[in-house]
Amino acid sequence: MNILSLDTSSSWGSVALARDSVICYISYLDIRVTHSERLMLQIDQCLVQSGLTVGDIDLIVVSNGPGSFTGLRIGLATVKGICLAKKIPVYPVNSLYALAYNCYGGDKDIVPFIDAKMNEVYCAVYGKDMREKVAPLNAKPEEFIDSIEHPAIIIGDGVNKYENLISKRADILTKGLAHQNFIIASSLIGLVFNEKIVADFDIDTISDLEPYYLRRSQAELKNNSHKIHKFK
Repeated sequence: MNILSLDTSSSWGSVALARDSVICYISYLDIRVTHSERLMLQIDQCLVQSGLTVGDIDLIVVSNGPGSFTGLRIGLATVKGICLAKKIPVYPVNSLYALAYNCYGGDKDIVPFIDAKMNEVYCAVYGKDMREKVAPLNAKPEEFIDSIEHPAIIIGDGVNKYENLISKRADILTKGLAHQNFIIASSLIGLVFNEKIVADFDIDTISDLEPYYLRRSQAELKNNSHKIHKFK
């Protein structure tokens, strides 16, 4: 099975490919070039270096947010175009879930913690078995961190930005390693293999694929007195 995966949910970008069910290519770029300028080049180089063409791809996996509004739109538009043109199935993955997969197999809860700007973070809590304990939400970092009750590893680009808040909860929060703080496209492929994901080509599914704009949804609920609950 040949799988192409990509992430454009932040200012950096990542592309990976599995050929015959073995990951053979990974790229990660954090440079001052927009996704619209580099994404197709990354994909093209990925295919060339792997000795494949777009027609050889059996599945495309993509992170669909939350994250950069512009980056997500570019990534999903690219995936939709390729999948519809070549009749390739697509499998979208929540960005927070994808990030948490960097720590799969550990002995603690996993807290993806992404900087959402405007003094907010995108966050969630997953158990060591990747079971969702707290659904994805955007929140004030101090409120979210204060609500954590059980030992967890916290990862994401929000960790360095809010290190002072996290250090106050050092009794239960362990910061992940540097390479665990970013979504790498190969993690999406590992997720597909681990969860035995099977997707069929479906025009409606691809056409309806939209970014998961978590902040917009939360804004609509703001007047409903949304609260962060203690983790169970």
